[in-house]
Amino acid sequence: MQGKYQIIYLAAEHYPVTGLCRLLAVSRSGYYRYLSRQSQDKNQEIKELIKAIYKQRNGTYGYRRIEDELEVQYGKKVNHKKVLRLMQELGLKAVI
Repeated sequence: MQGKYQIIYLAAEHYPVTGLCRLLAVSRSGYYRYLSRQSQDKNQEIKELIKAIYKQRNGTYGYRRIEDELEVQYGKKVNHKKVLRLMQELGLKAVI
């Protein structure tokens, strides 16, 4: 199914989406739902800030101190559990 949505995405520049959806037998709402899922990383900004702080502090800060730095440097209030989860996704660990 994703292949059809990819085709519509590429051809939408030249042809109407409604006609392409009808041609490929997919719903228009399904196509737009696919688009919203593709561009959905709500934590991208926070991940970039975490990487910046981690690099700035030479990898010595853990999730608790990074949480504090997010608030002090950038004014971002982020739960420590979320910071921990994002650091695990990024593969970042404090050097002890």
